[in-house]
Amino acid sequence: MENNTPTTSKSAMNFGAMLGLVLMIFSLIIYVTEMYGSQWINWISTIILIAGIVIGIKKRRDNELGGHISYGSALGYGTLIALFASIITSVGSFLYLSYVDDGFIQFTLNTQETQLYENGLADEQIEMAMSMTKKFMTPGWIAFMAVLITVITGFIVSLIASAFLKKEASTFDEI
Repeated sequence: MENNTPTTSKSAMNFGAMLGLVLMIFSLIIYVTEMYGSQWINWISTIILIAGIVIGIKKRRDNELGGHISYGSALGYGTLIALFASIITSVGSFLYLSYVDDGFIQFTLNTQETQLYENGLADEQIEMAMSMTKKFMTPGWIAFMAVLITVITGFIVSLIASAFLKKEASTFDEI
């Protein structure tokens, strides 16, 4: 009897690609509508990520592993989904910010400068802080940090989701 179960990495890559495309489309909508300053938009993005990881782990457990998955397998699978999704989303954001519109970068720099003035810093301090901020507000750094933050968030979500979605195979299931 052949085992048609895809490998963990291939399955996570496929599901992560789907989640990444959804997140990338959502990000592009945010960039085009210039709604990046809205806090509720960030929550929607996080909810999409959480839902994608939970659905992915559940589908892997139920459709590919016969209804059983260990805590460690679920944790690793969810984290891999987040990794692949973040790579796709970050590539899309990098390309958009590099070649289409850098409005998000300008918005962030202007917001940072306004906050520094509101905090009452001296002009030299503001100039020095803005020079450092500009070094890290490039499409490459934004993409790198997006991957890092999404993987960390995905790991935390997977830690919690795995506790609820794990189903260990009992010895009676093998008989």
